[in-house]
Amino acid sequence: MDTINVKIARHKEDGLYLETDRNTERPLTPTGRLLADSDNFALVYIFDREGAFVQVHIPEDFWPDINKSHQDRTPIYLDTSSVDFADIHEELDMFLDIIQGNNNYGSEMVSTVEKHFPVPTDD
Repeated sequence: MDTINVKIARHKEDGLYLETDRNTERPLTPTGRLLADSDNFALVYIFDREGAFVQVHIPEDFWPDINKSHQDRTPIYLDTSSVDFADIHEELDMFLDIIQGNNNYGSEMVSTVEKHFPVPTDD
């Protein structure tokens, strides 16, 4: 499975752009699946490229950008507006529900996620 790493995050009027060093010649299709890499502290979104899966790793450095976009529910794009992270907000909602206090991901991963994606309190 190929891996693409996010290098830069840019907030623009129409959404968050996660820029990579990928080759843009072959198109990517979003799968709507988000995973976690607790060994490398990364969120991993899965794309399809001509029948093969491609992992886009979003390292912890970019989680504040992801959280801002998630809070505002703005679209997230890979490099250009022609490739979006479909259903990423719904996937992130499910992931955040599952990981809260769940040490199956490792206590350090859980605390890091909770730091960047704080649970809203009912005040």
